[in-house]
Amino acid sequence: MRVLVTGGTGKIGSRLVANLRDVGHEAVPAARHVGNDGMTLDLRDTDRVREAAEGFDAAFLNTPLGPDEGEVGVTAVEALREAGVGKIVYLAIHNLEAMQEIPHFATKIPVKQAVVEQDGNVVLQPNFFYQNDRMALPAITGPGIYPLPVGHVGVWSVDVSDIAQAAARALTSDEWDGQAVPLCGPERLTGPSMAWIWSDALGTEVHYGGDDVGPFVAQMRANVPDMSDWVANDFKVMMEVTQDKGCIALPADVRASEAIVGRPLIRYADFVAATLKEMNQ
Repeated sequence: MRVLVTGGTGKIGSRLVANLRDVGHEAVPAARHVGNDGMTLDLRDTDRVREAAEGFDAAFLNTPLGPDEGEVGVTAVEALREAGVGKIVYLAIHNLEAMQEIPHFATKIPVKQAVVEQDGNVVLQPNFFYQNDRMALPAITGPGIYPLPVGHVGVWSVDVSDIAQAAARALTSDEWDGQAVPLCGPERLTGPSMAWIWSDALGTEVHYGGDDVGPFVAQMRANVPDMSDWVANDFKVMMEVTQDKGCIALPADVRASEAIVGRPLIRYADFVAATLKEMNQ
């Protein structure tokens, strides 16, 4: 099978490319900036998408964050179909409709609808990512503060390796065709519980930084100087809504996640241990 992987140099896309190649498929990473191993592609250039996708059996679609994400994603789906791509696996978000007041949740809804309207496609809906914590490592391992203000209701975060594994299986099997599949971790996590897990792994006290969203967004803007006002507001709203509602996974969601991943889901404590081991190498 020949698979076009948009966002193919990112956290999920790069793992997906490796997974597909490991089992003998031809996976081509595509992104705005990619090396000799892939294809330069901007999803906002519809004609280029249509041209680049010719000859591919399937495509993994990861749309760019921004106010035009819905329009970009829908036109990309149309271009992929016109190019003859037989299957699209789209990366959406868990609880998309229930939390659509978050801007980048709302922008994905029309893309999801365009994908599921076509036979044989799959929508993957991951919860929060464990790997979001990597941007907080200086605060966690330095002053001992877990700074992501996810609140106390709970999220069912998932490892990007599990997302990539699910995407590979969805692309190469017809078992999940026509479905929107949740992707979540095996356990409820809160700001305080994640701080405790880091404390246990480090052997030093890590405190939850609290629910004030302002300092978190300010720190993100300091670390990413070209962050737009839209993205900054999006993160602010996302944390506020998550504190209010959580990002809830039902037992059926966990079972569905494990079924499509095809092995036990990676636990948050295992991610923390692996991250610290990598840091110390």
